[in-house]
Amino acid sequence: MKEKVVVGMSGGIDSFATALLLRQKGYEVIGVNLVLWEENDLAEMEEICRKLSIPLFRRDGRELFRKVVVKSFVDGYLSGYTPSPCCVCNSWIKWKLLLASASELGAFSIATGHYAGITEKQGLFYFRKGKDHQKDQSYFLWGVGQDILSRAHTPLGDYTKSEVRAWALTQGYGEIAGKRESMGICFLKGRDYRDFIRENTAVSSGKGIIFDRNGRAIGEHEGVLNYTIGQKRGMSVINGQALYVAGMDAGQNVLIADVKSGLYTSILEVGDLNLQYIDDLFLPGLTVKVRGIGVNPEGGVKRVDIIPGGVRVHLSQPAWAVAPGQPVVFYWNDLLLGGGIVRKGRNEDFRQLQEM
Repeated sequence: MKEKVVVGMSGGIDSFATALLLRQKGYEVIGVNLVLWEENDLAEMEEICRKLSIPLFRRDGRELFRKVVVKSFVDGYLSGYTPSPCCVCNSWIKWKLLLASASELGAFSIATGHYAGITEKQGLFYFRKGKDHQKDQSYFLWGVGQDILSRAHTPLGDYTKSEVRAWALTQGYGEIAGKRESMGICFLKGRDYRDFIRENTAVSSGKGIIFDRNGRAIGEHEGVLNYTIGQKRGMSVINGQALYVAGMDAGQNVLIADVKSGLYTSILEVGDLNLQYIDDLFLPGLTVKVRGIGVNPEGGVKRVDIIPGGVRVHLSQPAWAVAPGQPVVFYWNDLLLGGGIVRKGRNEDFRQLQEM
């Protein structure tokens, strides 16, 4: 009997290629389309699955998506954090809904079109970076646990995007191979996140005071919602040096400004951890990746300290404009070990400035 696998179908080339690859490997493929924000074109989706000769089911996750992903996004920005909704979705929504669908449909495995691989190491499963380093999506998967990893397939981790398109062409699916891919946060659809937040909350953010590092008031801002850590636009110039947003206190409607060099930090406090094995943090050659505004490359780690509720990460090279709410993801070579959320860096204690 063929092993059943549920494939998350989005209507794009990646999920299509995933389903086709697994079917050619002998799996009994079942397509599941997750409706998380807006419904996809059902007729187009059915046509894709007809070409693959696989059944298609739909699962409505819109209420859960709004409660978990959208709410945390809006609440995060209103609280002065920089959230990552794609990480939240992968950790709490997308994979879990696919796994629930698999259980209901009598399948053991699930699969997605992510450009990341899966590796077993000493009885534990880990994501690894995809072959296509330009499309590698492992960073967004740090919150996925063993319950899912042990039952998941991500075959596109062994291919580049161009290889996937070329292969689809050789299989006779030129129309699908040429489809444009979706980019960015799905529920924003290219809109400014601030407009979205204003439309989804009754909270308004009025003008407030900008302080420098010494606690001196140096100007006014247009509301903390309009700013992110590392932002230069809308900030002033003092003594010929441009100022950047170095921190914010949303509750007090206060911004902290500093010159560019003042936004570097070598120490990060990280909470809300998800690690496949805690001792992995002490492997030699550990690296971290922080996404966001500015110079936040993947870099080395000198030391990791266990602290209440998380870890303190000492970086080999300072990162720039790291903001509370951003994910910090741990790697060992190409292996994704897990990650967590920035609680603060060296420059995040704003209340002390207000009390000076």
